[in-house]
Amino acid sequence: MKKIILICAILSVFQAISQEKLEVQRFGFSIHAPKGWIEMKDEDILKNLNKFDLTDDQLEELLKSNHGAISLVTYSKYDPKKYAGIIPTIKIRAQQNPNSSIENFLKSVESSTEDAMKTLENFKFSEKPVAVKISNKNAVKFAVQFTMKSGGKEYEIVSHSYYILIKDYFISLNFIEQVGKEDNSKLFDELFQSIQITK
Repeated sequence: MKKIILICAILSVFQAISQEKLEVQRFGFSIHAPKGWIEMKDEDILKNLNKFDLTDDQLEELLKSNHGAISLVTYSKYDPKKYAGIIPTIKIRAQQNPNSSIENFLKSVESSTEDAMKTLENFKFSEKPVAVKISNKNAVKFAVQFTMKSGGKEYEIVSHSYYILIKDYFISLNFIEQVGKEDNSKLFDELFQSIQITK
């Protein structure tokens, strides 16, 4: 019995060590990838970010040339070509940020969500934006719900977000899923716990 427990413990440690990760060296950012989810990423952007030692000015130009944001990766629980309806999805992006302080950054996030209230139906906060720390970096955490219409149907959507402030840009992580259909929030929290930022 002790041997079985020991083997299980070793396997679980090995599984944790061998967990696939998304790493973006330019940002000093890494996060575990959700197992079994479909990964969609811009290979050219990631290759350039990891291959070249971009200066802050070059990074700013890259962000500007992509309308202030670059998509790093999207994880989809199901194949969008084979699955109809709302698919649990995680999007990770880097975006320009003119706000150097967490207080101004928080106000900026609150302002942008007020704009969303005007365009999204039944928009409401599940969790209001609050300042938190992620891997010793200032960040803003919030969650919203809203109604989305697609193909003549209405879907209630929940979206959890973390915006991690790094110099004059931030990493945004957004997770959406349909309310009451599945609950992937535990997985989402585990992924957030795996975030490491070394710059």
